[in-house]
Amino acid sequence: ERFVWDYWNVPDQYNLLRTPAKRYFSDQDYRGLEDALLGYGQRELGCSRMTPLWLSCYVDGCYQGFHADNPHGPWAFVLSLTEEGHAFEGGETTIMKPRILEYWRTYDPAKGCESGDIFDKVSPDFNKLIVFDPRLPHGVSAVRGSQDPREGRLVLHGWFADPRPFFDGALDADAVQEPLAECMESISAELQQMPPATGMLAIRLHVLKDGSVESIDWLSDTLVPIPGAPVLALDGASVEPPEDARQLILEVIVEGIANLSFPKSSGDTEVTLPFVFE
Repeated sequence: ERFVWDYWNVPDQYNLLRTPAKRYFSDQDYRGLEDALLGYGQRELGCSRMTPLWLSCYVDGCYQGFHADNPHGPWAFVLSLTEEGHAFEGGETTIMKPRILEYWRTYDPAKGCESGDIFDKVSPDFNKLIVFDPRLPHGVSAVRGSQDPREGRLVLHGWFADPRPFFDGALDADAVQEPLAECMESISAELQQMPPATGMLAIRLHVLKDGSVESIDWLSDTLVPIPGAPVLALDGASVEPPEDARQLILEVIVEGIANLSFPKSSGDTEVTLPFVFE
């Protein structure tokens, strides 16, 4: 069977070689890659699914213009398979810094602004995994070098999707879901009164065998107050800085989790809990 790259070209936007990764790897290798990435998405991001993997190759002149991937999933990822010591230049994953989207709020007339102040650039080093908010404008800088695909920028990429609670340890599904559902219902009711926001955050609860929550780890956070929306505290007072509005939301979540308890069990359990704001 002969493997063929698909040439994807949208003038002034995309220019690269790509294929569904399942067509390239053996079934065993593909399952191994998929399982490892999905396990990461569940543990670290609270996402229960990921989109089918793409394999892309960038030779001389290939690039991606800036774009945003809003509908695919709350997290995008790029796993570099590019050989160490590659000869080409460019090929960095380039992501706009979040503060640039609020440029005038952070504007300082005493400071200049250059490329490094506007974009984060990540080189395609072998086995490096990049996970980022796909709502941020991002792209791939143009590759300069060989036309040989064996010497190009080679990456796997896709999106983590369907945020759902994930748990691992002594507690079974029923023991986790019932108290968690009650807690989430209470938190959700409180959040209805909070300033409107968009994005996602995920936390990990460390549950002891006596059922108490020992600690909370903050895993990931893309939560942003919606610009221009009315922002009021519970007492009706105006909250002007968006950072204060964010803090109100985080406090509701922490206070709700503080009241959470689970049945006793034979050992500890970790619960990954995502919160999605749309």
